[in-house]
Amino acid sequence: MSTKSKSSSSSKQKHRSSSDGKEKKSKKKEKKRVRTPSPEPEPENVYDDDFEDYDDDFEDDDEDVPSATAPKIEEKENAGDARKITNEKDEESIMLKRLSERQMTTNAIEPIRRQSTTTIVAPNMSLIDNKPIVLYNEEERKTAEQKANERMQKLRGLISIEISKSVVFTDMSSNIFEPFQALPSNLSHDFSQTGIDSKSEEAQTEKADSECRGTQFPHIESEMDNAKLPRESTAEDRARFKKFFFAATQVIREILASEEINNEEEEIDEKSTNQFSRGFNSFQLGAVAQRSKATCIEKGESDSVLIAFEIFESPAQDLMNKSLIVEYYVHKKKPPKRLFVVESIVVQMHLSIKGSTLYVCLKDGTLCAFDLSLSDSAFDDFLPWVDSESDIALRRPAFDSSFLATTISDASPLVGLNVSSTLSGEEIATIDASGTISYWLATRISKNELNIQLTAVIRPHPSLKRHSTTSAVTCFTTIHRPMRFFIGTDTGVLYSMQRSDTSQQMPKIYKTERDKYGEISAITSSRHDNSVILVGFSSGAIAIYRTNKTSPIAYLPKTQESTRVTHLQWSCSNSSAFYSTHTGHTVIYWDLSYGTSPRSIDKLDKKTTILSVTSWDNEHTKGVKGIAYMALALENGTGEVHILETPSRKGNDSLISILNKL
Repeated sequence: MSTKSKSSSSSKQKHRSSSDGKEKKSKKKEKKRVRTPSPEPEPENVYDDDFEDYDDDFEDDDEDVPSATAPKIEEKENAGDARKITNEKDEESIMLKRLSERQMTTNAIEPIRRQSTTTIVAPNMSLIDNKPIVLYNEEERKTAEQKANERMQKLRGLISIEISKSVVFTDMSSNIFEPFQALPSNLSHDFSQTGIDSKSEEAQTEKADSECRGTQFPHIESEMDNAKLPRESTAEDRARFKKFFFAATQVIREILASEEINNEEEEIDEKSTNQFSRGFNSFQLGAVAQRSKATCIEKGESDSVLIAFEIFESPAQDLMNKSLIVEYYVHKKKPPKRLFVVESIVVQMHLSIKGSTLYVCLKDGTLCAFDLSLSDSAFDDFLPWVDSESDIALRRPAFDSSFLATTISDASPLVGLNVSSTLSGEEIATIDASGTISYWLATRISKNELNIQLTAVIRPHPSLKRHSTTSAVTCFTTIHRPMRFFIGTDTGVLYSMQRSDTSQQMPKIYKTERDKYGEISAITSSRHDNSVILVGFSSGAIAIYRTNKTSPIAYLPKTQESTRVTHLQWSCSNSSAFYSTHTGHTVIYWDLSYGTSPRSIDKLDKKTTILSVTSWDNEHTKGVKGIAYMALALENGTGEVHILETPSRKGNDSLISILNKL
């Protein structure tokens, strides 16, 4: 307290000496107007602060507000005077006291206020260098900005993309390319520029249980332009992302397909020297039969193939002069999956659409059906097999049409069959050598009870007798939507019949140069465009037809190796390519995008003959670069399943556009 009083008294004396003249002139007037206050004695050992009361903050004052340092000086002077005077009593009000003090300090503050008229502005500080920026120096300012930009670029260069694994799914039930319109109340999404790549959290109550975070690269400031807001995503951005997403998905599928191809190629037992094949697996009866012949081959369930063998010599007397259908695994070296036995030679067989029934056409004109839903315990006969721990059941047909043979076709050999789906069940259409088409309807009364009924029989139209009195059907094929049958005969006649046709309606006759090309020996429809069919002749020529035109589009020229066409198969991966088999010894590969000349010719061993051919593609690797198979049934009692080569294709034109150029 004593130190403060001394400092305040000394400052007061200096102040009074500077304005001594003015105080003397106005001393008398001030004494008249203002009475000297008599302060109360200050109690000892009591804390007394140096602050003024705050009542003056609410007064209306038109005068200039003094600087912040003046009130502090006056407060110290008043505090010093108050400590010196201890015996006088304060008889004036607080308001009068403040008025007198204000008037006394006005003249003292004025010179100080005049001196501080210039505004002092704090210098701008650089956040990077921690130094003041001199605004009036243009070169230094540009240098500082350049350094800041260089450091920012270095920081951006440190940002990198973190590699993460994702699960690819094919469920596109929701549109993932549109922005979120609304989110559930219990789910929160947070998107950050950098940081943890993946955090998933679901909020059940107020406490956040789930949080989805994503990172973005590059930094969002790279999209800033002159301190503008970040550019919002537009429909064009979403379209580009959608295009990228599907392109990336296709690349992944091709990688998976290539891995599948490599895996399946490793499971091939024998390498092939033929140009159309990468390799193959062969199947035989082994000890079951000493002499047999593979008469028919067809794709089975999943990774299996069905091969029908005609048995001539066997240790099992029950199999002599009968046919045994064996379902082999294509890649797995295991015993057969199932065995089926029939009484005659198998001409053609086909699995039902649902895979629960096997339909078989026999050479004696019988249609058989095997119920695949039955277990092995439902059969009485079993056959031992090499490398099998237990005997395999011999399955008998659940349906046999032999009792109707004299009624529907006079026991003519069946040429082929077709299976289609209807609302009430499955419809089976068979055609025999006389040209009679029979329709069957297969339904299930219960899970293990199969019912097949004959629904219609269509015999050949009498008008066909004009072209040939003694003609026999050699081949046929079907197209759908609507269903039509294309039938070829040994006299070179090609005609078609619709599903709703009756025997009174004339069939549609197509023009063929039968005197030049001979009988029709093979026919097939394109799996890529069913309006295009291929017709093979006994002379080795091949004609291309459109179903809406009676004349052929083009004839493929015969080659030196071209003999009787026995089989035609369209390529699974190339819509303009197909395979033709000639006399069972030569396989020719054609690609119409390159013209009418064959692309490759493979001659097989003359000791054996191809009796049946079928092809299919892998369900998991469909597409241009997928895996395709061709199965061959050979006369020496062997079945072969080849993995086909995928030759390059010229252009991406459709089959119709390619045919228009021929």
